[in-house]
Amino acid sequence: MGNTQRYTLAKINLLPIAKFGFLLGSLAMLLPSLLCVGITTTAISALRTWLDGWQAVPVEQFGVEMTQFNFISLLQLGPVQQAIIQMDNQPFAVALFVIIGCLLGGGAFIGLIVLSLGWGYNLLAAISGGVELELRNVS
Repeated sequence: MGNTQRYTLAKINLLPIAKFGFLLGSLAMLLPSLLCVGITTTAISALRTWLDGWQAVPVEQFGVEMTQFNFISLLQLGPVQQAIIQMDNQPFAVALFVIIGCLLGGGAFIGLIVLSLGWGYNLLAAISGGVELELRNVS
């Protein structure tokens, strides 16, 4: 039939497989990162609205307003509120930060998984001799 040759896959080079896993993970996280952007910007906007409601909370007794509490100053949440206001005013920067974070996080996660699989294969190949391949010349 054809000229066949047998090869043994004795070892996998870990750096290229880790790079491949990182790129694969980053690509896989592209659409979920857009979903995370929507969730994050909505949460920041809702948190800003919620904290704005804490600035003047009326205290009523028998339907008569006695006083108002400012829980932002009482709990010293002024710096937190300012940071949330800045983030809410700059949704593009928040979106960019979330997308980059998701891409890097997903890439690192999948890259580490693929790297550990490569390391595991190398360990098993050192014990068992590796996977044997039979290649046929097609011309």
